[in-house]
Amino acid sequence: MEKKATTKKRNLMMKSALIGTILVLIAITSYAGVREDYAHEGYAVIAKTRVDGEFEGCDFDKRIPLKNGLVFVCSSYSYTYGYMPEVLILKHVTNGDTKVLIKEREFRGKLWRR
Repeated sequence: MEKKATTKKRNLMMKSALIGTILVLIAITSYAGVREDYAHEGYAVIAKTRVDGEFEGCDFDKRIPLKNGLVFVCSSYSYTYGYMPEVLILKHVTNGDTKVLIKEREFRGKLWRR
């Protein structure tokens, strides 16, 4: 009886670990897909940083300090929340257009040095 309970517990732990691994792989694959979509459009990642503190989305002229010393100034409205989320700065290889992705979402605005 005790052996059956141990086997069931081990099977449950293995299933939980497998599900966790699958969820991580799905997240990584979708994140890579975002980068790949922009790469097909001619954009390359030129910097990777984080928001310096809480991020509560964009509002017109809102200043968002980044850990690399830049400040992102929003030119649109969109709400999302994260604490120190990752920021990717992309640049188009031919026309120089810049895009900013925060939490894998594109936000409109300008980058400035502090």
